[in-house]
Amino acid sequence: MRLLLILLSISFLTGCASNSTDFSVATQYQPNQSAYDLGFNAIRKNYYTVPKVAQGEYTRCTSFALRSMQVGEQCTWEVPNTAIGIVKLVQIDATGCHYMFNTMMYRNKQKNWQETACYNGSTKRWSFQ
Repeated sequence: MRLLLILLSISFLTGCASNSTDFSVATQYQPNQSAYDLGFNAIRKNYYTVPKVAQGEYTRCTSFALRSMQVGEQCTWEVPNTAIGIVKLVQIDATGCHYMFNTMMYRNKQKNWQETACYNGSTKRWSFQ
């Protein structure tokens, strides 16, 4: 019964931490070989997930990049004493897809990733790939 409660708790924690954009800067997860490893990884991801206000600043910066920036320009965002990041527009291809390099720093850990956003004229929305 106790093991069942632990597994349910772990699945609840991992479900709460999922986003379309992974806002966790955690690295070096344990291989998932036991319930302990799953729990440790879930707690680590949760601990290194940037706060909602920082996620909002990142989203604001990304939206600005898609609407207004030219290739080579960058947008920086910061939540003082918490998190900081950069969104750099590196390419716009012939179909209008925007390629961005992102950097995010939180709790002395840095995450770098590339993101591609393409505009769909029929739905008038950006889709991230």
